Amino acid sequence: MSANRLAGIFIAITFAIWILMFALSPQPKYQSLTSMTIPGLPISSTLSEEVLEIQPYELENTHLNIKIEDTISSAKSIVENTDFNLYVYKIGAFGSSQTITKVIQLYSDAGFPAFTEINQSNQSLTTVLVGPFVSEEDITKNQKVLNTIAGISQGEILTWTP
Repeated sequence: MSANRLAGIFIAITFAIWILMFALSPQPKYQSLTSMTIPGLPISSTLSEEVLEIQPYELENTHLNIKIEDTISSAKSIVENTDFNLYVYKIGAFGSSQTITKVIQLYSDAGFPAFTEINQSNQSLTTVLVGPFVSEEDITKNQKVLNTIAGISQGEILTWTP
């Protein structure tokens, strides 16, 4: 088939679709307007006239004794002893952006979140961190895998606060 025939078929089909769309669409002048009324609810005959007009009032009894004393053992000591820190695994500090991107991608592919921070001791280096983890135990359980992914022998566990 030539390009002219394909163009003609395309135009003919497009024209047919437009005609069918307008021919089969509902025409407002042929539609009947439907009005709907919702009847009101009748007032029950069992209610007296006094009940129909209920007015709010203030409670006059001021002799209520409400105990606000803490009878439950306080959770303050539990909260103070709970460790809310997160932990990250420091892979190393790198100067090359290609190396950083490659290492982060390797951890991402393995299912570990990894991110970077500027190295504190040397501003020209970027530190790659894996995590955050909830506990140090999570890192020690996965330490061999984390080391293998980056090809390092030892990393460093750090406390991390967002």
